[in-house]
Amino acid sequence: MPAALALALAPIVVSAAPVETAISFYRDPGRAAGDVMDMDPNSDEPLGGFALLEEVREVTVPAGRVTLRLEGVAGSIVPQSALLYDITVGEKNFDARLLSQRGLIDGFAGQRVMIRRADPVSGTSVLEPGTILSGADALVLKTARGVEAVQCEGSLNTLLFPGRPPDLTAKPTLSVELPESNRGGRLRLRLVYLAGNFDWQADYVGTFSADGRTLALSSWLTLGSRDRTRFEQAQVSAIAGMISRAQPTDDEDQAAEAERDADPYAPDNIAVSAGCWPLGRTAAARVNVPQFTPRLPGPQEAPIAVRLGSGGWFGGGGGCAEEDEEDGCSDDIVVTGMRRADQSDIGDAKLYTLSHRSDIGARSIKQVRFLDDRVLKGAFVHHAVYRGDYIDDPKFSYRLTNDKASGLGEPLPRGRIALFQETPLGRHPIGEVGVKEKAVGERVDFDLPDAGDDDVDFDTDEDDGPDGSNWTRVTLTVRNDGEAAITAEVEFADTAEHALSRFSRPLAWRDGRPLWRVVVPPGKERTIRFRRTELPERANY
Repeated sequence: MPAALALALAPIVVSAAPVETAISFYRDPGRAAGDVMDMDPNSDEPLGGFALLEEVREVTVPAGRVTLRLEGVAGSIVPQSALLYDITVGEKNFDARLLSQRGLIDGFAGQRVMIRRADPVSGTSVLEPGTILSGADALVLKTARGVEAVQCEGSLNTLLFPGRPPDLTAKPTLSVELPESNRGGRLRLRLVYLAGNFDWQADYVGTFSADGRTLALSSWLTLGSRDRTRFEQAQVSAIAGMISRAQPTDDEDQAAEAERDADPYAPDNIAVSAGCWPLGRTAAARVNVPQFTPRLPGPQEAPIAVRLGSGGWFGGGGGCAEEDEEDGCSDDIVVTGMRRADQSDIGDAKLYTLSHRSDIGARSIKQVRFLDDRVLKGAFVHHAVYRGDYIDDPKFSYRLTNDKASGLGEPLPRGRIALFQETPLGRHPIGEVGVKEKAVGERVDFDLPDAGDDDVDFDTDEDDGPDGSNWTRVTLTVRNDGEAAITAEVEFADTAEHALSRFSRPLAWRDGRPLWRVVVPPGKERTIRFRRTELPERANY
């Protein structure tokens, strides 16, 4: 028997779902610190991160050649990354032909189906047989009435199909071919693969005390999936750190986009669009009938928002009122924070593992605590960097050292923080700012948006040196027009064009740069003078 015929006649065994699943989320490596992932689960744009999935499946197969269909893998699987352990396979195929309107019409082309119409006079439903003569893009049926372009006829309600084509599935499926040497029996398989369209970030909520001396901090992992597969009772973790991943070239990106555009079973193409010439002549302009997308079987995830603390919203807008929950409104998840993620090390990276198994819904957002609530002790500081001939926009930050003495002493993954202030009138929002990756022992600055800018000013004044000299005398002034004393810092950075020297005040050093730190009383100013020397231009070789 020819090998191709033997493969075609091989029995098909289906593994409907894994018995164990583990999923590790990796952040978008191209997202800059302070930037946040798109939190809208209904967005059509893919998430830039990825995930490593490990599945354990148990299945009984006969001896010899077998086609094993592993249903329920991630829809954004990278097929070439899939590895099957404890079994020998001869071929792997990812089946993208999902059960859909297009798939059913294509699968039953040339076959008889039932047509349900609405009688134009009585309005009652009428069933009659018909044969599909064309593909989904221009559906034509042959019935007792003749040949009909049904998208133009107008009374077609529904096509009823006698079954499901064997090559269509409601779930993304990875098929593997077991060779003739397969002994059969009960198999326990381990499948490992990468998948795109996942992402995560750290979200922090910080509330300053009324006197501004302490900051109460709570911390959340926000896990995002835009994959169409739901993963139930999975061991979930997230990897923090700079994880490198090879990026496709422009040619590879263009080729992949062209392949998706040409694939009628790509997620964006499975809906059927119909058109006709209603004016009675083919030269007339086509009028498009509105598209519709079939509702696939399986759980459908609603977009969610996350309610934190005293009724505030973080991570999304909208949601259901509490009194609406009994009426079926379900686009609101209240995060209790009773469970959390445990931190461990993987080389220089950090692994955060949920202490319980959890469901990852299709197109969903999940939040879980990863640090116990802390009360941090720091201080406010105004700081800027002088870069040879200009000074950066000054920042106003709450600064602390990431150690036990400050109340922290835990790695901080990058993300964002929502800042609030306790006042006699209640808890008031300040704003949201980015948080950079911070290891234990590093300096942490929580920048405050647009705070204190009107009261503190960093200004420079310049005097040229004697004729023929290549230096300039610079005077830098920090002025405090507020009602309380402030702490100010200026870092001085050498550049390829300038060198700085002869400072009029003692300096400290931080990260290889000289640093001027000064306390400025209310209504006062402090100055420092230094020399800026022009450096000769470097030759380009």
